[in-house]
Amino acid sequence: MPSKSKAASNTSPVLTPEQAIEKYSTEAASQATAANYLELGAAYYVAHRWQDAIQAFEKTIALDPNQAFAHFYLGILYASQGQREKADAALAKVLQVSANQMLKEQAQARIPHIQSVADLGN
Repeated sequence: MPSKSKAASNTSPVLTPEQAIEKYSTEAASQATAANYLELGAAYYVAHRWQDAIQAFEKTIALDPNQAFAHFYLGILYASQGQREKADAALAKVLQVSANQMLKEQAQARIPHIQSVADLGN
């Protein structure tokens, strides 16, 4: 009988957004860590539950102010709600705290876009 490789036996099933929300809500409630709230925020983001995602990412940052991915997603979410100053601040924070060059480039690319979209409304 062929044995499964270690990698194959360690794979987890892919969760639907709602399953991920349930899983990470439970984990965040039992252990309030930045990592759990980051995962919860990402699950809310994928499920298009924007306000819930914002709350989860804000909780992530309260627990770990240098969590670059939370700042990045907050920048996107704030921009989508027309909150230019908050979006700019969140994306600028990514540039300060991230060691991930690709994430920094993505944040930098979005800052002028946020500013130009806001200028259209003035």
